[in-house]
Amino acid sequence: MNITSMLLCALVLFALSACGGGGGGEPTSTSSTVNTEASNTTTGANTQNSTDTNSNSDTSDNNNTDANESDQVAETVTYQLTFTRSWEVSNFPTNFPENSHFSPLVGLTHNQDGFIFKPDTTASAGIVSMAETGSKSSLKNEISTIQNAGNSNYLIDESGVSGSAKSVTFTFEASQQYPLLSVVSMVAPSPDWFIGLESFPLFTDNQWIDSQIIQLKVYDAGSDSGTRFSSVNQATSPAESIMLLTSDPSDSDFSQGVHAQSGDYIGMIELKRL
Repeated sequence: MNITSMLLCALVLFALSACGGGGGGEPTSTSSTVNTEASNTTTGANTQNSTDTNSNSDTSDNNNTDANESDQVAETVTYQLTFTRSWEVSNFPTNFPENSHFSPLVGLTHNQDGFIFKPDTTASAGIVSMAETGSKSSLKNEISTIQNAGNSNYLIDESGVSGSAKSVTFTFEASQQYPLLSVVSMVAPSPDWFIGLESFPLFTDNQWIDSQIIQLKVYDAGSDSGTRFSSVNQATSPAESIMLLTSDPSDSDFSQGVHAQSGDYIGMIELKRL
């Protein structure tokens, strides 16, 4: 081979070497760029999902808080009490008095140790005074003593039902610590007879009652032996226990606190939670 041929061969080899491929930088770079964008997109989705999850968690927490708040039972509530008389000459005709009425109501909300009367026990001086004369003073003093002992938090001191009136309405407060209601009023005139609600539970099974109607029976305080509504004073000595009134048919015709023949009640109390 001459020098010219050798030069031509060298030139051909050099040209072939310059045209050879090695895997390409731009596609790799492009691929890398695409992968980076895909990675960012995924990260964004994860961030959004995380935010949504947190949002759902907050909503769940709020719902739980609302549920807890709705499940909470009020510590203190207010009730409306309406006392209505059903004592009339038409249904209690035997020796029905001309000036029939109920004395001012007195009572309290209390715990198990704060009662003001119990059947089959001797009446306190305050209950006797209320049942014989309609006076509240002595009984209110006894209630004050009950409150000072920590067994009551609310005094009921209201008007009665007199003359042509048929009912009286008032409000009072009760609490979970003092969930029982007691209230009394004299059946007037009478020897020592009264109507009473004794330790009525307002809060049971961890909830307040919404409304209730209680028909009232007549109690004999055991301090006077008179047999008719308008009997003169006849002190009972020694005093007898409080019991539901039972009388001779010719006197006032009661049996266990209700009219012996018809079973009629002398009045009722309606409670409504406000």
